[in-house]
Amino acid sequence: MAIVGSGALSFQAIQNEFGGSHPISLSEYYRNGGAVPSNNTNVAESGAINVGSFYNAVNEIGVTVSSGASTYNVQTAAFSSYWTTAVPKRLTINGGVTLGHLTVPANMAGTLIIDNSGAVLGLGGNSAGAAGATAMTIQSTGVTINVAAGAFIRGGGGAGGNGGTGGQGRTSQGHCTCGGNGLPGCCASYYSDYSNCCGNDCNNFYGCCTCYVYHSGGAGGAFGRGEGYSQSQANGASGSAGGTNAGAGGSGGNGGTFGNAGANGATGANGNHTNGSAGSGGGAAGRAVTFSGVSAYTIIGTNSGTINGAYT
Repeated sequence: MAIVGSGALSFQAIQNEFGGSHPISLSEYYRNGGAVPSNNTNVAESGAINVGSFYNAVNEIGVTVSSGASTYNVQTAAFSSYWTTAVPKRLTINGGVTLGHLTVPANMAGTLIIDNSGAVLGLGGNSAGAAGATAMTIQSTGVTINVAAGAFIRGGGGAGGNGGTGGQGRTSQGHCTCGGNGLPGCCASYYSDYSNCCGNDCNNFYGCCTCYVYHSGGAGGAFGRGEGYSQSQANGASGSAGGTNAGAGGSGGNGGTFGNAGANGATGANGNHTNGSAGSGGGAAGRAVTFSGVSAYTIIGTNSGTINGAYT
């Protein structure tokens, strides 16, 4: 908490903010001297120093995000000079700001508080069965995430699966007599199925066969995309009709909304010759927060906003 901005200011208040031991001396509190971080630009680095220069001083480096971005690396975008120093850090995401994937890289020293009043969103799945992406990746310990009322952390929605192909249909073209005596029969010459011929070979046996023509099943409908950063959720498309006696293609699965999996594609309808095929699986939900290589952490401090997706 920052030191007061006006009125009485004691040595003890300075020590409470920046630490130290008795007896208190202002010479302990030069900026960049080990106790007072560089964000307190009113505090001298050497020479004369006075109590009044500590008004509004705070023992942390604060950075405010006021415009959106598709990705945001906390180290390089905000705290590059202080990432491996133990000074406390605070990232404030203003209301109305939307960020894509936010990363807190490894090897951070000290602590980081993320005060989110905006939105951090993972990408939605955008190919059949693709998983939604995480909104935040945390690779360092000592991170606290505060989600203010009206703010969001949202994993991307998974994409739906493609619909299955409809089953094959067939129609009979009647019967014909095989030629025999080495003469090609009509079934063998003109139709795709002459297995009912006597001896199964129209060229060598007399007999009668049933002639069939086959019709393709309908194509499965395309997947629906998942909801995510700069991408709205979409439902899967309907499958197409098949040929005569063939099954229609199954509908594509609907894409998931933030933090939800995509639906599986529907199985294609059966034809009178073969059954329809199963649709492909929907994509998994994206996480709100993913921890990578972190064994101990503080994740959610104040949570009055909305979190979609797993975060533990």
